[in-house]
Amino acid sequence: MILSRISGWLARGPILVGIASASLMIIELVFARMLAPYLGVSVFTWTAVIGSVLVGMSVGSYAGGVIADRTSHRLALAKMFALTGVATLVLNYTVPILGNAMGSWNVPLTMKVIVFSLYAMLPMSFLLSCVQPVAMKMDLETLAQTGRRWGSLGAANAIGSLIGTLLAGVVLIGVFGTKPVLSVISALLFAIGFCLVAPSWLWPKRYAALAAVLLVGDLFVPRLCQMETQYFCIRVEAQADGAYVLKLDHLVHSYVRPEEPSKLGYKYEQVYANLVASRHGAGETFSNLFIGGGGYAMPRYLDRFYPSSTNVVIEIDPGVTEANHALLQLPRDTKIQTVNMDARAYLRQDTEHRFSFAFGDAFNDFSVPYHLTTVEFHERVKAHLTPDGVYAMNIIDDARYGQFLAAMVRTLRSVWTHVYVSSLSDEIRGGRNTYVLLATDVPIDRDAWGRVTFPDGAAPEDGEDHAHAIQLLSDEQVETFLAGHDSPALTDNFVPTDRYLAPIFMDAY
Repeated sequence: MILSRISGWLARGPILVGIASASLMIIELVFARMLAPYLGVSVFTWTAVIGSVLVGMSVGSYAGGVIADRTSHRLALAKMFALTGVATLVLNYTVPILGNAMGSWNVPLTMKVIVFSLYAMLPMSFLLSCVQPVAMKMDLETLAQTGRRWGSLGAANAIGSLIGTLLAGVVLIGVFGTKPVLSVISALLFAIGFCLVAPSWLWPKRYAALAAVLLVGDLFVPRLCQMETQYFCIRVEAQADGAYVLKLDHLVHSYVRPEEPSKLGYKYEQVYANLVASRHGAGETFSNLFIGGGGYAMPRYLDRFYPSSTNVVIEIDPGVTEANHALLQLPRDTKIQTVNMDARAYLRQDTEHRFSFAFGDAFNDFSVPYHLTTVEFHERVKAHLTPDGVYAMNIIDDARYGQFLAAMVRTLRSVWTHVYVSSLSDEIRGGRNTYVLLATDVPIDRDAWGRVTFPDGAAPEDGEDHAHAIQLLSDEQVETFLAGHDSPALTDNFVPTDRYLAPIFMDAY
């Protein structure tokens, strides 16, 4: 009796179409999050995922129309939901296998993303897009009702998509993580398929047995992420030398040595350390603003060796901050202050507090928050600096293309009087490299730059390597580079960072 009532309630076109649409959007967003640890997050990955869904929807809508004219509607709908449930659950098994295997493929990254997305999203989008034409035919009683029926199904489709998007993006992924969400959606879809045919007991036992085996087996599939948030798949790996590696999605974001903060993992951090030492001594009082937290490597360094300094970290993802406390030995009672919000929103706040240094490190590989690259953003940064303050940022580019680097130099020059470039060597070399940009209204003394005095224990261990890494390119080198690249300063009205980084993305991995 209960199954009959549930079946009767479900067997309505708008209900089925709404559930199908919501499920598809949840699966799409969850898969994009699952893709990130292997192939990153960028406009290209989202293009591949959305494109794969649209291909499946196109073919599925047509196929659904053919099916609606040829077979039992309720049984067809039951099979569509059940098969989608099985295919969804299979992703928990196959995404880790295929994602790791793709690392050894000698093909462009864009091809990997397209193949991965088609494999994962095409079956689901095809099956769930078959639902609407079949539901339309099932609900239609007379031709006079065609417009009203089609309109109601279209509205259910849109409402379901909206609900699925909000649930996945705002609640499910951040609270439960990708693997449990896929498992629950899979079980829900299979249950709907079962209920649609339960009154007549037409359900093949083999489908139920397969679903049961997969659901039980799913409990033993290891989770890739130690923490999952709306922003990142977070992993921390301990190294033999006592360091920890923080991975955000597929990028190694930070090397952290909690007991030895002077051992900075990246050369650009050595430039930052040199910058601070060139202006302040160990006992001086000054303030630092960090746009992006990562592993808190530089805040830890400054907190240890400049104990009178104030360090404020703007980290949009509370999960990154929690990972530092729970997995990277950052004390919960640390003096380092953290604000979990978007950096631009923070800088819109009026405050009398001014910082001596601002460090920009919010970029995640090729995923560039473009609103943190514009003239308007940097004007807000400058408004929060002291008159002699310095803004330091690191970016990734390839001098063979160089459009992003040139654009950022011109952007900073639109705001500050002096902009210096470090390529972490003595020249701008071809290939994917990290660049450090320093912007200030007070010129840097180039002669004294390489002869700074560090606090006790704060100097890099390899003096020769450090001296090589911190070199600032000459004005002539910078001008020669800019002469060969015509990308203008970035503004809120024109900020094509994805286009500038596209050729580097194509060459990656």
